[in-house]
Amino acid sequence: MKDYVTEPIELVIEKGYVTRINGGLQADILKEYMAAYEDPEAYAVSHIGWGLQPRAHWTTLGLYDREATIGMDARAYEGNFLFSLGPNNEAGGSRSTTCHIDIPLRACTGRLDGEDVVRQGKVLDGAARQE
Repeated sequence: MKDYVTEPIELVIEKGYVTRINGGLQADILKEYMAAYEDPEAYAVSHIGWGLQPRAHWTTLGLYDREATIGMDARAYEGNFLFSLGPNNEAGGSRSTTCHIDIPLRACTGRLDGEDVVRQGKVLDGAARQE
């Protein structure tokens, strides 16, 4: 389902795995979707990152036919923070599962080695770009 989350969803993470999904209807949809895979590895933290593409826009999913886009803009727009669950084998890890969920977050602050790289959805100077 390609859609914007319109209500809070809390993912409780313990030892690298989501152990609880709390919230309303949208949390229930996510919970049931993941449970359908019957695979504990689906709940593992896969990777994180932040978007650096100034030409991408988080609004794209709402403006175009959802079947005609894969939602890449929401994953790549400058200042987003991306949190993913599921496999990590494409990044050199050993975890494989057919359930993979990318969760782009808007207006977040992300830190790397104790330093902010994104603050309230804005990429900080020198955080990632090579000019």
